[in-house]
Amino acid sequence: MVASYIFYAWWDWRFLSLIIISSIIDYTAGLKIYNAETERQRKLWLIISLVANLGFLSIFKYYNFFVDSFVQAVGIFGWQPNDLTLDIILPVGISFYTFQTLSYTIDIYRRDFKPTNNILSFFTYIAFFPQLVAGPIERASNLLPQIEKKRFFKKEWFNEGIVQILIGLFRKIVIADTLAIYVDTIYSDTSLYNSSTILLATIFYAFQIYFDFSGYSDIAIGTAKLMGFKFHQNFNLPYFSKSLTEFWRKWHMSLSYWLRDYLYISLGGNRKGIKITYRNLMLTMLLGGLWHGSSWNFIIWGGIHGLVLGIEKFLKSNPNLVSYKN
Repeated sequence: MVASYIFYAWWDWRFLSLIIISSIIDYTAGLKIYNAETERQRKLWLIISLVANLGFLSIFKYYNFFVDSFVQAVGIFGWQPNDLTLDIILPVGISFYTFQTLSYTIDIYRRDFKPTNNILSFFTYIAFFPQLVAGPIERASNLLPQIEKKRFFKKEWFNEGIVQILIGLFRKIVIADTLAIYVDTIYSDTSLYNSSTILLATIFYAFQIYFDFSGYSDIAIGTAKLMGFKFHQNFNLPYFSKSLTEFWRKWHMSLSYWLRDYLYISLGGNRKGIKITYRNLMLTMLLGGLWHGSSWNFIIWGGIHGLVLGIEKFLKSNPNLVSYKN
C-alpha cells in the first residue's frame, strides 16, 4: 500500500486524498451492506457508495464538459451566463480506480462477495500500483484474496512476468511510439496532406492505440506477476474479430465485462423485451464512450458502436433475413 501511495503521489500528492476518502467510504459501505438488517439499509449504503464515487468522477472529469455544453445550449436562446467553468486538474487513473471500488460494493450488495475486515488489504486493492492508472480493472473477487493470502516466490511466474514486461515495452516504445511520430505529424495539420496520406495515418493510429494500451496492460500484468499476483488478460487479438460484438469481447476486456456486469445487466440486460434490450445496449455504449473522455466526440463514438452492436444483435436473432455469423 505504501509503495502504491508513493507511486501515485509522485504525480501529485494532493490527489491521494481522493483515493483515501473513496477507500474509507467503500470499506465502510461494504461492511454496512453485508451486516445490514433490512433491505432499506443495504440500499442506503449502496447509494452512499455510488453517489460518493460517481460524484468525485463527475466533478473532476465531467464538470467542465457539462457546464460548457449547458452554456452552448442556452446561448442559442441569447442567454450568456458568466463563466461557470473551474480550473480542475483531472486526477490520473480516477476512472479506473472508481470502477474498481464500485464493483466491490455492488458485488457485496448482490451477495456475490463477502467484505474484507482487513482495511490494509482493501486500501491496497484500490491503490495497487501496477494497474492503478490504466487498468486492467480487477474485481475484488480476484485480487483481494491474492492480497490477503501469504505469497511465495515463484521462479516460473517471475520469468513470465519479465517476458511480459519486455513484450509490453516493445509494443509501447518500439511500435506505438514510432507510429505516433507519423500520426502526430499528419494530424497536426491535415490540410497539408492528401486523402490517402490521412487514411494511412488513421490506420496507423488504430494500431498505435492498440499497441500503446495493450503494451501498458502487459507491463502491468507482468509487474504484478513478479510479486505473485495474477491479473486477468485485457486484450485478445481484437483486430482479428469477425464482428463488433466479438471485438468488444477482446478489446479492453476488463472494461467491457465491467460495463456488461454492472451497467448493462443492472439496467435490465435482455430480460425485459427486445426494445428494452436495445435501449440498454445503446445506453451502455453511450456511457462507455463518455467514460473514455469528457467530450461529445466520445459520446458520438459510443453511439455509433451501440448502433452497430444493436444491428448485429438484430441480425443474429433474425437469421432468415440475412446469412450472419457472429
